[in-house]
Amino acid sequence: MDNQVKVNGQDSGRQRLNIKDFMTIGVFFVINSFVGLIVAMVGVTPVTYVMISSMQGLVLGIPTMLFYSKVKKPGMLFIMALISGLVSILLGLGPYNLIIGLALSLIAEALLWSGKYRSVRNSVLAYAVTSLAATATYIPLFFATRNFIEGSEIARKYGAAMAQGMADIGQQGYLYAIIIAATFASGLIGGFLGLRIFNKHFRRAKIV
Repeated sequence: MDNQVKVNGQDSGRQRLNIKDFMTIGVFFVINSFVGLIVAMVGVTPVTYVMISSMQGLVLGIPTMLFYSKVKKPGMLFIMALISGLVSILLGLGPYNLIIGLALSLIAEALLWSGKYRSVRNSVLAYAVTSLAATATYIPLFFATRNFIEGSEIARKYGAAMAQGMADIGQQGYLYAIIIAATFASGLIGGFLGLRIFNKHFRRAKIV
C-alpha cells in the first residue's frame, strides 16, 4: 500500500524545498535586485519616480519568468518575497514591501498551485500579481506625504524643486490607483515578454 500523500498529482515528499531550490531563489533574487536597482536609477524626477514600479514590472518580467519556469513547489515565491521585504526594511524603505509582498506572494503561490505549475496563463498572472509589491514603496508618499518628504531628505539630496514636485504628486491620492493599475498591466506585458524569450524553457518544464 502506498502511504505517500499526493499533492496535485505529485508525491508530498517531492514538494519539500531542497538546497537546489534555495540556490535558485538566491540566484534570481540577486539578478532581480540588480536589474531592479538599475531601473530605479531613472527615478530622478517626480514623474519618473512614480513610474519606477511600472518599468520594473515590465523589465523584471524577463528574469522572473525564467525563475517561474523552475518553480515546481509551494513556498518559493513566498521565500523570495520574504527576502525582498526584509532587504527593503534594511534599506530604510519601511515594512510595507514586506507585508504587501508576502500577501501578494500567497496569491501568486495559489495561482501556480491551481495550475499544477504547468499553466502559462497562471504563471504570467502570478508574476503580474507579485509585481504589485513594488507599489508599496509609494504608500508613504501618498498617505504620509510630509513625513515622507522630510524623512527621505529629498530636498537636501535632489533640491527643493524635486521635493516640491514630489509633494505635489503626493497630494493627488488618485494617482496611486493609477500606479497600481499601470504596474499590473506592465507586469502582464513583462510576463508575456519573458515567456516569449524563454519559451523553450517553459516547454522543457512542460508548462503550456
